[in-house]
Amino acid sequence: MRACGWDDFFLVLVVISLSVGTIGICIATDNGLGQHLLYLAPKEIADYMRIFYVCNGTLPISTCTIKIAILLQYLRIFERGTKTRTFTIVVLVITTLWGIAYTFLAWVPCIPVAAYWDWTIPSQARWGFGSQTAERLIWTYAIHGTTNMVLDFTIYAIPLPLYLNNKANEKSRKSVLCLFLLGTVVLMLTTWRFVEILKSRAGTYPTLDITWYTPLPMTLAILEIDVAAICASLPVFWPVLQISMGAIFVTREVEITTETVDTHAEDDKCLEMAAPHALCQQTSATRLDSTAGLFDPETHGANALAQTTPDPSPEKGAAIIFGAYMKGKTTCDVEALRAG
Repeated sequence: MRACGWDDFFLVLVVISLSVGTIGICIATDNGLGQHLLYLAPKEIADYMRIFYVCNGTLPISTCTIKIAILLQYLRIFERGTKTRTFTIVVLVITTLWGIAYTFLAWVPCIPVAAYWDWTIPSQARWGFGSQTAERLIWTYAIHGTTNMVLDFTIYAIPLPLYLNNKANEKSRKSVLCLFLLGTVVLMLTTWRFVEILKSRAGTYPTLDITWYTPLPMTLAILEIDVAAICASLPVFWPVLQISMGAIFVTREVEITTETVDTHAEDDKCLEMAAPHALCQQTSATRLDSTAGLFDPETHGANALAQTTPDPSPEKGAAIIFGAYMKGKTTCDVEALRAG
């Protein structure tokens, strides 16, 4: 799949056709698209129909080439001689004939072709998308939409056995699932566009107002082809997508271990006896309310112990209160000591 093939060539055709159709829709907005046909001058109607002729001609080309590109990718994946590959070839032939037929109907809707957008030119014959009979025009769009949905469903369902196969690797199953989900979106857009065309009877119901009814179906057609192009490009971007998903979603695990050490009461007593300033080792000459051994002169400064101000520091007051409690004095005695 890393080497270029015919599927890449058809993808290039899809991009060209889709770009032409998208640009045509953007230009059509300045030439009557979205407005009522009654308010347009004959020249404006002719300009709009000329742009619509190009956009309508790119639609069957885009829908056909995108299907061919996906089917050609299937042929590069499936092994020779398998039933799946044979079925893919059959669908490829049917899709190609279908695309050729509707491409001809779109680009040659009447004779002469200029009569399609210039209604003042008499036409010798009309058919398909160029028919001036509402019923024929509706049937042309209806058959095209129905066959388009059937082919889409068939094409996106071809690799489903690979997903249902438990022996397939996880990456292949994920790629098939992603392709089928995107294909479902394409089918939804196709169905929506088909329903909108039938509701307005191809822009002829309740009145002939093709410039007013076509914006939504044309937009849905562009979205449909865009999503289908993503499906066809999925094998190319799948490795990049996997790396990006790994960077977006946190997949790294951090293991935290804790260790608890059980100690006995005898060990606590030994630890207290071993302390250099343990209270039980202080002699009677050592005052419990003094700060000896509790503060380091090097840390607090040599002048800290030499202060003679009557207001003791908070550290010294805390040591005096602590010593008073250790001598067995009550809370009242401590309060009196603090006040003194």
